[in-house]
Amino acid sequence: DGGFLERRSSEGQAREAVEAREWHRVLGEVDLQGNPLRDDSRHLTFRYWRWRGHLLRYAEGDGAGQAVTLIHGFGASSHQWDRAFELLNDGHKVFALDLLGFGHSEKPQLTYTQYLWEDMVEDFILEVVGEPSFLAGNSIGGFTALSAAANLGNVFCPGLILCNSAGRMVPMDVYEQEMLERGGVTLKQKMLTTGLPQKASPSEALLTLFGKGVIKLLQPQVPKVLPWLYVQKPENADQKLEDNILRDSNDPGGFSVIASGAKLPPPRTKNELLADYVGPLLVTQGLNDPLGGGISKTRFYLYPEVHPNPEQVTLIPLQSGHCPHHETPEEVCAAIRDFVAGVNAGSQPKSTPEALALALSLKQ
Repeated sequence: DGGFLERRSSEGQAREAVEAREWHRVLGEVDLQGNPLRDDSRHLTFRYWRWRGHLLRYAEGDGAGQAVTLIHGFGASSHQWDRAFELLNDGHKVFALDLLGFGHSEKPQLTYTQYLWEDMVEDFILEVVGEPSFLAGNSIGGFTALSAAANLGNVFCPGLILCNSAGRMVPMDVYEQEMLERGGVTLKQKMLTTGLPQKASPSEALLTLFGKGVIKLLQPQVPKVLPWLYVQKPENADQKLEDNILRDSNDPGGFSVIASGAKLPPPRTKNELLADYVGPLLVTQGLNDPLGGGISKTRFYLYPEVHPNPEQVTLIPLQSGHCPHHETPEEVCAAIRDFVAGVNAGSQPKSTPEALALALSLKQ
């Protein structure tokens, strides 16, 4: 009967959860022992941190100076920041984190949301980094970095770097109208009063089946999709990146992030988050990003309009695609170095007249 099937499903999920935890424990031991054949470990050491009972991997550079914490995008991991470690290590203490559900971190069957990951990054800064840190993120990692920065404020996050960040951002008149429709409160204020909105979703068994099916469909596409995302330098979407993404997706629970997409609560807009953060912002934007049908260009010109203080926004237009930190790391890291030094010296680099003119032309 239905009760019997549900009980068997629960028993199977419990067994899988135990096996997955053991898998990641062994994986962590291998990481901590080090692999002399790995060519991305010259300036970094992989470490582990237990957060809310889950093992999370992070990379720590061997440099010293201002802390900079790097957050990867969907499907990627701290490995995708390997070139940034090479370029930022001198004069900075660099960290990169594998978000829960990605990389070598555990992949429990949870509901993965903006709110889960922002709590994780916030706690990482406070508990592991232990000092103020600039936050940089790509894609969903950019949105997560912004969300965490909004909670941390300028004291613990003196500057924010977004590389083709995900997240909804709208013209201010649209945002203000949405605020009016909510009674003049932000989405955060509303959720603090009413809680996260309930969303009907399929059973866990169906979600698991769906997640595993999508993973199997996506894996053969990885070798084709990566060069497509790296518009200017497709050769930088190398075999190592492909191998890491495919390896990570095969971990026990690797389907969980995709499966949870059917029950996600609404995220806060970047308009709301930037209003909460109100700090120095560097935008290194690959304008030829093929994702979203040109939305990368729209977001580029919106940042100075949405940020409460446009003078604190530094725009760096790039001809790269969705992952400029890995496709054109020299340009991105040079901008990060200048930004960090300028903010710490009280003289944030300004957008060039050419960058501002380009933003204006995109708006028109």
